[in-house]
Amino acid sequence: MMLQVLLLICGVAASGAQVFWFFSPVRFHSVSTPATMESVPGNAVLQCSQHCASRPTCFGFSWLQLGLCRLFNWSAFINDTWNSSDACDVYTRSEQFKQLQKRLKFVGCKQSSTHSSHICDNAIDGNRKQNLSFGSCTHTTGNPFEWWEGQLNAPSFVSYVTIYNRQDYAERLNKFSLQMDGVECNRVSLTLPFSVANFSCNAFGSRVRVTNLFGQYLSICEIEAYTL
Repeated sequence: MMLQVLLLICGVAASGAQVFWFFSPVRFHSVSTPATMESVPGNAVLQCSQHCASRPTCFGFSWLQLGLCRLFNWSAFINDTWNSSDACDVYTRSEQFKQLQKRLKFVGCKQSSTHSSHICDNAIDGNRKQNLSFGSCTHTTGNPFEWWEGQLNAPSFVSYVTIYNRQDYAERLNKFSLQMDGVECNRVSLTLPFSVANFSCNAFGSRVRVTNLFGQYLSICEIEAYTL
C-alpha cells in the first residue's frame, strides 16, 4: 500500500526562493524503469523523493519495496527503451514556488501533556529555531501516544503540513499519525530522522493533530499548515 499519492518536498531554488517539488506517480508495479543514474537506500517513497529533490539533475525515481531508490534524469525518462525490472513504483517531479501556496492560520492549540515550560503555543509562534533550549519548541512528558493539536481559524482544506523538528532527538518523530478532526490523513514511518519536511494530508477540517506512535516524548519546534 502506498503511503502517498502526491509527495511534497521543500527546498530552495537557485534564485534563493523557497520551492516545493511535487512527486506524482507515473506507474505502479511497473516491470520496467528508466536507466538509473544513481541508486540509494530508501525504505519508503518519501525517502526516495528527498534524495531526488536534493539532486539538481534528478527528474524522478523508481522505488523497489526491498528498500532501494533508483534515481533517473529527464533523458532517461523520455527514452523509449526502459530497462526491465522487478515490480517497482515510478514517480516524477515538478516544481511550484511557495507564493502559489496559502498558509493557514492557527488560532489555538493543546497537547496531551507539558514538560517544563515547553507549551503547545511554541509550535505556532512563528519561531522556526530548532533548538529546544531556545524556548521555541513544544515538549510533552513521556507517556504513550503523546499528541499535539492545533486549531485553525476556520475549517479549511489542508493539503500538507510542514514540520520543523528538533535538531537533537529528531528520531522521536520517525513514526507519527497526522490527523484532521480526529481522522488520520497520513501515517508516517521513517527509518531516517528529518529536520524539516512536508507531509501530505489532503483533508478538510479545523483541528490538525500530530500523535507520536513511539511511547515517548513528542517535541515540535514549528508546524505550518498549507492549502493549494
